[in-house]
Amino acid sequence: MARRPSRTTRTVLRLAASLLVLLALLPVASTPVAAADGLTMTARALLQGHVRAGSWFAIAVDVENAGPTVTGELRITGGADSRTRFGTPAELATGSRKQYLLYALPPSFGGNMKVQLVAGDKVIAEAPVAVALHDQTQLVVGVVAENPAKIVGQLDLLPNQNGIPPVIVPLTPADLPERIQAWAALDRLIWQDTDTASLTTAQLAALRTWIAGGGRLVIVGGTAGADILSSLPDELLPYRPSAILDVDRAALRPTVGGAPAAATTLTAYAGDPGAGHVLATSGDRVIAGDLTFGSGSVTLLGFDPTTGWIADGDAWDAPLWKKLLPQRSTGTVSLADDSQIVGAVANLPSLALPPITGLLVLLFGYILLVGPVNYLVLSRLDRREWAWVTVPALIAVFTVGAFGIGSLLRGSDVIVHQVAIVRGAPGTSQATTQAYLGIFSPSRATFQLKVEGDALLATPMNGDIFGGGTGAGLDVLEGDPSRVRDLEVGFGSLRTIRAEGSATGPVVDASLRLEDGKITGTVTNRSQRTLEEPALVLGGSAVKLKDIPAGATVDVTFPISLNANVNGVSLSERVVGPMSFDGSSLDETAQRRLVRRSIIDQLSYDPMTGAQWALPGDSVQLLAWGTDAVLPAEIEGQQVRQVANVLYEVPLPFTVGGTTTFAGDLLRSSVVEADANFFSRDPWSIQLGTGKARIAWRPLPFDGTFGASRVVVALSFNGETTMPGGDPVPATEKARCDPAAAGCVLPQDALPDIEVLDVKTGTWVQFAHLTGSRPYELADAARWVDPTSGEIQVRFVNERPDPLYFQFIISVTGAVR
Repeated sequence: MARRPSRTTRTVLRLAASLLVLLALLPVASTPVAAADGLTMTARALLQGHVRAGSWFAIAVDVENAGPTVTGELRITGGADSRTRFGTPAELATGSRKQYLLYALPPSFGGNMKVQLVAGDKVIAEAPVAVALHDQTQLVVGVVAENPAKIVGQLDLLPNQNGIPPVIVPLTPADLPERIQAWAALDRLIWQDTDTASLTTAQLAALRTWIAGGGRLVIVGGTAGADILSSLPDELLPYRPSAILDVDRAALRPTVGGAPAAATTLTAYAGDPGAGHVLATSGDRVIAGDLTFGSGSVTLLGFDPTTGWIADGDAWDAPLWKKLLPQRSTGTVSLADDSQIVGAVANLPSLALPPITGLLVLLFGYILLVGPVNYLVLSRLDRREWAWVTVPALIAVFTVGAFGIGSLLRGSDVIVHQVAIVRGAPGTSQATTQAYLGIFSPSRATFQLKVEGDALLATPMNGDIFGGGTGAGLDVLEGDPSRVRDLEVGFGSLRTIRAEGSATGPVVDASLRLEDGKITGTVTNRSQRTLEEPALVLGGSAVKLKDIPAGATVDVTFPISLNANVNGVSLSERVVGPMSFDGSSLDETAQRRLVRRSIIDQLSYDPMTGAQWALPGDSVQLLAWGTDAVLPAEIEGQQVRQVANVLYEVPLPFTVGGTTTFAGDLLRSSVVEADANFFSRDPWSIQLGTGKARIAWRPLPFDGTFGASRVVVALSFNGETTMPGGDPVPATEKARCDPAAAGCVLPQDALPDIEVLDVKTGTWVQFAHLTGSRPYELADAARWVDPTSGEIQVRFVNERPDPLYFQFIISVTGAVR
């Protein structure tokens, strides 16, 4: 990994970034195609054409008609198999000028796409659409600012574990989609000096849902007044700015880490404390804060981080943007993968294999009847020559019988099996859903599928792995309702349709508090439905609850695990329960449990490690189940049997108070800097080549200040993920010897040396080499832990030529006041 560039190099890079930003702000090249009848059409993908594999994106199509009236459809072909056609109706009167929004999935390998205006079988006009495809692990950061080049030039962010650098995209408010599904490509959004009143009501609603789903919004001060944030609701602001104050540099220390002696006074948005966590104050006014909202967060820095001494300072420790924009850990809107849910859709009794005992009885009965029985009967009648007739006749009878038994087992109903995840928010029934509709037909048929509401329909991300008995693509007509036309389903087969849209979730309120290693409080179900088999999950910690009836309030006690991998037991087993397979067919209850486990396995799947032990996010997640379909799906002209397995997911806020030990699921970490020649990190281990890596650990968000009383650390190379046993020994502050100096002996135990940031002085303190699998306590805990955020930063140093593979365990104890 490259070393931090010099100031001169960064200046050159910023100038280059400014030029790239100016080019990026120009409209994506889209050559108008003029039709013979005077119709002109252009198309551009929103988010400046940046899309993510398997996720929706929006296309703005501008059409001007100077000719006769045109009635037709706008169409584009895409999707994982590049055989799904997405369309929307278009009506263009003479002299009209309209903009249509079309939603599509990118092809697997990206490239240019093409929008066509079709009337009947005739293409009236077409326009290219340029897209830049990103995989599911790459961080995409959008910048909405009056002068985005100033910010883009500062975003020296780390690449992900695959070595792929983040993508920084300058945007305007017009580039932001109005439907949440099309926000999937965006992970982080920076907002500066742009009036939020320029956002439509639909864009604001999509922004809110995007944050609740895991997005991070960072609002920073600049040259505009605080009234540019007036259109944002209080629930999306850590504090409501009401004035602009002159702020002394010392007030920014908790946020930027320090300031040079020549630092100038700044102006900052200031306001009274709000719902968020305070990061910095000036007197009794808040000037920086952050807020957890659902699974995402909003950070408001009232000052301008592009100010020269903040942007260019090398004399103090200020990895501001790396902390504000951590690496991507999961999707913000859609799943990164859906193969396990697609498999769950096929778990229907009609698709189950017949009992093995029945197959054996049929097989042996066939052998006995065609062989010995047939021979003995014909011999007794002295008509053995009739075997030329009886054997084919018996074969035909058994064939018809086997077919009949198969048809009886599969049934005669057309079935729609809906497997859905409904993501809500506390205190409201508004929710979004990602649903998978399995269309089962006992015979080969062609259906007209209709889904009411605003759902977008497509094939699954990884394709329809069960095939459905046909190689045909999908013809999707978007609107309300959305339709799939001429859906072909093979004999006794199942076709899977992916649907994303709005839904109604349960209204749930909670009053939860974290103290002394456990969360206690109440959860209230204010909806009209019973929450079946609910569970509370925070990271890898989980507790199952009894069913919560409509209107009921239950007391909860939720111990938090300090074990990062929870002894290797999957989250689905702890939330749903174990499964046993004895070779017999599963009954309906067992099949439902298997489907539910598949949903949890999909949600907890970490694409970087393959682990399925935890859910991402800083909130307690309430998981509950339902059996009612959330998207009304109909097949025209058919009586359909509906089967549903629905997971309701609602993030619940909690407060932190009293004395608490932050470890395991209560700590979040992010890589701040790495200049080693090789560096890699997963949730449990670190690989470090020659050089240094700096990692910050921070407790879950809390209100107030944190007084640290104890910090315990340990290193291991044998896979330990929990603090080793025994009383901690004091860690000794000691400078390392110079490897080039005579007599300097480097440790040979495959463990690095550590340095810890002194938050009071802003300097790094070296410690004597730590022995593996032994806990060490850092004296004077408040010296290492920032009281505002609870953050502690550790730098790992490897001065040997060989790479190191090790685990680092840390716990921080203190009181929140």
